[in-house]
Amino acid sequence: MKRACIFLRSLAPFLVLVACGYGQSRPPKVTSDLGGTSWRLVRFQDRDGATLTPGEPANYTVAFEADGRITVRIACNRGNGTWKSVRAGQLEFGPLALTRAMCPPAPLKDRIPRDWPNLRSYTLKNGHLLLSLMSEGGTYEFERLNREGRRANVSTLPGLPATFMGTLPCADFPGIRYQVDLFPDHRFVSRMTYEDRNARFDDRGRWQLARDGKILVLHGGGGAQQEFAVQNGDTLRQLDSGGHEIVSKLNYDLKRAPFPPTETGSEETVNASLENTDWKLILLGDSAVNAAPRREPHFVLNSTTKKVSGFGGCNQLSGSYTLDGDHLSFRQVAGTMMACLEGMDIEKAFLQVLPQVNSWKINGQRLDLFDTSGRRIAGFEARNMK
Repeated sequence: MKRACIFLRSLAPFLVLVACGYGQSRPPKVTSDLGGTSWRLVRFQDRDGATLTPGEPANYTVAFEADGRITVRIACNRGNGTWKSVRAGQLEFGPLALTRAMCPPAPLKDRIPRDWPNLRSYTLKNGHLLLSLMSEGGTYEFERLNREGRRANVSTLPGLPATFMGTLPCADFPGIRYQVDLFPDHRFVSRMTYEDRNARFDDRGRWQLARDGKILVLHGGGGAQQEFAVQNGDTLRQLDSGGHEIVSKLNYDLKRAPFPPTETGSEETVNASLENTDWKLILLGDSAVNAAPRREPHFVLNSTTKKVSGFGGCNQLSGSYTLDGDHLSFRQVAGTMMACLEGMDIEKAFLQVLPQVNSWKINGQRLDLFDTSGRRIAGFEARNMK
């Protein structure tokens, strides 16, 4: 049967696979990046920088099930409980039921059950899972395990944020131009543009790496799911609705493209306003900014007072600015004098960049700041005002 390219806006959330007749996408298997993953403890670091490491890491593990259950091993005891994550980086555990065997003395044996209710956020960084306590009380660092319980050889997508673009085949159209932007905090935004048709469909959601980093999974709006094989750091290959390679001589590859993309970004079709928008820092030069949840650097330009306020990663920031067309300059931006275990390096670089700003440009929901030579020195994305 000939594959028909269905052209209906109501099916847009199901992306290319439905539009080109490969069958309806499966519902997401997990509700967050953690579902279906297992981890082994590497170390614990408290707020003062003191570190505890397990004598036998294999005795300290945690496994997140996709249905919200969790199983743990703490020293010679095993336990189970529940977990949920209602937004990116946020984590909440239910009560933990543990066996009560008499284990040899070990600092982490008693500390982990005591800290368990106070673990409230997580970060995935370089293949490791960081679980953070409330009030910056400390961080547990875990490494990924594979299905056999051994340390996983986890592939990562380097150089995030990144854009991948390509023209994918479709039976009833010359092709579909497909673009996906991947962000370090595991968000994605995508755009499908039907060639020879005045139609464009956007989607957004969460991405994760599965099968030891070999598969990129996009969990989009309306429960849509799409998978790509990670060929290498610069190439993604579209898979069918069952997660299998499409046997064809046609091209199903997306190639890495410059970020931010030169085309209108896929996050929004309307440009955000420079002033009175909360701008979150995502790039310093060409380097991605990976900040812990609730410690993301950001700023707001107040159009009435011409004051800038925000957060640098450790301290609250304030100062003033001058805006004249596409010319923008900051004056006397300074922060409070707190010292933090995390965020100081990002804050220092952020504060060094602001006095160099000479001009600005907004593309959709992204803001770029440039120096006098026209070189981009920082990149931001708009976020909802709280």
